[in-house]
Amino acid sequence: MNKLPCFINVIFVLALATPSSAWAQKNIQQKIIFVSPQGVDAVGVGSQTQAFRTLSAAIAAYPQEGTIFQLGAGTYSAATGESFPIRLPQGAVLRGNPDVNGTNVVINGGGRFVSSTFASQNIAILAANNSRIEGITITNNNPRGYGLWLESSRNVVVDRNSFTRNTHDGIFLTGSANAYIGNNLFTGNTGSGISALGTSTGEIRDNKFENTGFGLSIGQKSQVVLTNNNISRNVDGIVISNTAQPTLRGNAIADNQRNGLVILSSANGSPRPDLGTTISQGNNTFTNNREYDINNATTIPLAAVGNQINRSRVKGLLDLTASRSPINNAINNAINNAIASNPRSLPSISIPSSNSIPSTNITTAIPIQPKVIPAPTTVFVPAKPPSQPLPNPVISTNPSSNNNNSPTTIIIERDYSIPSNIPRVPNQVAALPPATLDPTTGKPFQYRVIVPATSTSVTQQVKMIVPSAFRFSRSGRIMLQVGAYSDRPAANDLVQKLAQSGLSAEIIPFR
Repeated sequence: MNKLPCFINVIFVLALATPSSAWAQKNIQQKIIFVSPQGVDAVGVGSQTQAFRTLSAAIAAYPQEGTIFQLGAGTYSAATGESFPIRLPQGAVLRGNPDVNGTNVVINGGGRFVSSTFASQNIAILAANNSRIEGITITNNNPRGYGLWLESSRNVVVDRNSFTRNTHDGIFLTGSANAYIGNNLFTGNTGSGISALGTSTGEIRDNKFENTGFGLSIGQKSQVVLTNNNISRNVDGIVISNTAQPTLRGNAIADNQRNGLVILSSANGSPRPDLGTTISQGNNTFTNNREYDINNATTIPLAAVGNQINRSRVKGLLDLTASRSPINNAINNAINNAIASNPRSLPSISIPSSNSIPSTNITTAIPIQPKVIPAPTTVFVPAKPPSQPLPNPVISTNPSSNNNNSPTTIIIERDYSIPSNIPRVPNQVAALPPATLDPTTGKPFQYRVIVPATSTSVTQQVKMIVPSAFRFSRSGRIMLQVGAYSDRPAANDLVQKLAQSGLSAEIIPFR
């Protein structure tokens, strides 16, 4: 008897049970502490009739696990006495008015936090393990302000909130952060609605991202799952970089000013997102994004089975018959091994009900396949010339450009000035890109904009302005290339922009 299906079932049972047990309520007596801008910070307060004035004081008085901090209507800021960043203790609940996504309960402000992965930052809230935030509007309009920061925090629930007008990101996941982020509104944030970096995992479900720089930025080695999100009217919908491996299912990505989905390549590898396979279709919808619905700037075909995509609105390679998920984790490896060994005997996997504690793993049901799945093939989608510059680096492929019909890669460096949080590329020396034409003028590149200093702090600062800047060697000198242009005025503009941020840049010949 073939025991493989049983083995796979065991893996999935463990995968689905573990988050539930981690997120289950512990035998902790929950105490409700009330906070209101009309309250007073004094000993013995915290009741509904005698509330604390500030959340900071309430947390200091009641830091115990399981405490519920119930916020009344109003704005909590430095003007009302709040001390930022607000540090939500382990197992605590921060609650406002979930019924209206916290529109009348506002936390506004931020303070210095030294991140172990991203140095000094300005954040509004730092949440610890097993904490929960619901029914709050979070705004941080300080320079480079972040709303909620998860620094390797595990099993955090962020439900029915609004993240508005943060000058960088609404939520930032880094390190080994793990969270369920559901039913939130992200609007008017300058950088990204959510950035997921490090080895972060979890599920981002049923959220709305609009009028933001990037709806979501997913980089480094993140493996978050995006499910049923509405991502519209941003500059770019989703930007995936480094070696990130997100899963996208049932998302609506429409009406973004530039691209719906961008997949960027880097010196240390390429992302491997999963937009659907023959055994777990994507059901994502891409419509009416101004430049491209999908811009795959890597040379790796994107697994994208079962989506609503207009092929004329796609740039790059797609794999429309992928049978194996490209994501490298225990669950998908087990599925892929089962397909290879016994494609007719795949198990069915149950999905927890919507009322249960949310899972942070991929929970898409896998039907039994009636026939052997065909081997994947690569589909080439011709590129459509952009009307505006695209994110760096832009990579176009043309299979007819050489004799053996293998794709030719052209790297075009452009300034991507929208603030973002594309993570920095490790200090590796990249080869000079081949000489080619500036797509905005049709003329050969003549000038490079470079930053001669390559220290970690300078590199990080440069990448916050131009995320795709890269290190290269020229005449034995290591430097950062920030842009390439066919005309001098455009190069001068970028030099001036860098100078405004305190960075010294130079213009050198493009050769």
